[in-house]
Amino acid sequence: MVSALGLDGPDAEPIVGGRVSKVWRAYRDGAPVALRQSPPFRLLPEVAYECDLLGTLAEVGAPVAAVLAGPTLVDGSVWVAFSWVDGAHPAVPVEDPASYGRLLAELHERTAKPAVRLGQRPGWGRLDEFLTVPRPGGGRTMAEVLPDFERAFGAAGAWLRRMAEDVHGRLSAASIDSFPRVVAHGDFAPGQVLMHDGGVGAVVDWDFAHLDLRLADIAIAASLARPTVARAATFVRGYLDVAGTDVGDLDLLADLRSAFHLSNLGNHLCARWANGADIAPQVTMLTERLEREQWFGPTLVAAAREATNTRSTRANHPPATAPVTRASSDLELAHALADRAAVVARHYFERGVTTQTKADASPVTEADRAVERLLRDALAELRPDDGVLGEEFGGDGTGDRTWILDPIDGTGAFARGDSHWRIQIALDSGGEIIVAIVDAPALDVRWWAETGTGAYERVTGGPDRRLRVSKTAAIEDALVAAHPLPLAHRLPARTRQPAQTPLPLVELIRGELDAYFVECCHPWDHAPWILLVHEAGGSFTDHRGGITPDQRGGLYSNGRIHHDLLTALSPPITPKQTAE
Repeated sequence: MVSALGLDGPDAEPIVGGRVSKVWRAYRDGAPVALRQSPPFRLLPEVAYECDLLGTLAEVGAPVAAVLAGPTLVDGSVWVAFSWVDGAHPAVPVEDPASYGRLLAELHERTAKPAVRLGQRPGWGRLDEFLTVPRPGGGRTMAEVLPDFERAFGAAGAWLRRMAEDVHGRLSAASIDSFPRVVAHGDFAPGQVLMHDGGVGAVVDWDFAHLDLRLADIAIAASLARPTVARAATFVRGYLDVAGTDVGDLDLLADLRSAFHLSNLGNHLCARWANGADIAPQVTMLTERLEREQWFGPTLVAAAREATNTRSTRANHPPATAPVTRASSDLELAHALADRAAVVARHYFERGVTTQTKADASPVTEADRAVERLLRDALAELRPDDGVLGEEFGGDGTGDRTWILDPIDGTGAFARGDSHWRIQIALDSGGEIIVAIVDAPALDVRWWAETGTGAYERVTGGPDRRLRVSKTAAIEDALVAAHPLPLAHRLPARTRQPAQTPLPLVELIRGELDAYFVECCHPWDHAPWILLVHEAGGSFTDHRGGITPDQRGGLYSNGRIHHDLLTALSPPITPKQTAE
């Protein structure tokens, strides 16, 4: 490598490294150079094209570090020496997203003419054709290789094949004119950006140069890790300040992000795996990225709408998320979490999902996992000392405070396209639920409570409404629901039972139902409702006489009939403690 790149010697100082590439400081003719090491799966011809484009951009004054030597293949890695730019590699996250957006817009503006000169189609790429275009290494298409790939990689291969075909089908059905002009693309990590004089000054990378893959313009960064919608919107505004372009149909954006990663998989499949190379590490990485970043596309959709005041082409899109910090109250944070989760969940609900069966025979979808990951990531950043208990990924933390999460309550309904599903968030502090939010994005309604402040309901577009339970005082006058239905035999004969409805606890806190007796489910199913019922003036007792959410439910009531109903059950429940 020293000889191939003309370096002064083998000594190099590591600057930063990620999962994909590493940047080093070395010396050439006595001057520092930025030495970039690409991973083994990057092919030399690909990097050579990108270096040609970078060289052309540098000639016209674009803010890129010029290529001094390379690319060259040494010990399985592709190496390139760039000119050194005095400055610092920023820490994650980049603290000036608007400046960062303007930089990327300038790069893309300057890319158009060189792209034509180098034989690429300007403006549009081939993400909508990622299954059918011939690939490097023999001219085969991803569609031709995928069946063999599925057989070789088992469940992971089958999952990736289904996703590729699903995404390709949706993109093929869309008009090219409807594709967004703003697309989340690229991973500009700190090692790829140099700060100069307090601002973003140079890029030592080529991700923006993927015009053969890129359908449009924006690259939003890995260095904007865990972005809020407001933060990402600032980035988008900075970009649009320079690019001056409209955003197009943003509802396609998340599919385009998936297509970008799947297109990368196609390169590996056709250029390497079909010729006998081991690409298991790339399959693992791309599978993880596709799973991890499913929520990110919808988040950027919301950010682009906020930045451009663009309304959704779909009805009842939720408002953009307000920024929260560690100083925000628990209730403010819970509302913000529900806002973010609603964006993601609605995206999956509108596009449709398939279900899998968990070990306990309950259904799960990619939406359940994506929403819970989003909530956990936000809590790790904003409440790092709190524990988390979630339906999909279990419990973490041993402190006195635990956030209890049900990312999609009603997964079966969600998968069927039935709007009666919910996002449920509760905060347990020292054994007491102190904050609760239940959000039903597809119904445009949210319920919430905080200890001592009451229970509330908000229908989109309407005012907040305080909820109170019924005033029914006698069992013989009470309307009492039971779940599952055989549990009704434990109710006193003189109670009336309503027809089954999807949301009996909502009816209880609205005063439309007098009691609900339930024996099923898990802590995340019950935790927020214990507080909501309490703050609406009602009571709760679990099956062991306590008030915990981990006893498969119990008796919820309006409070007035609670003691009499507990005593009249067959067998009765003797309360040790009642939430009232």
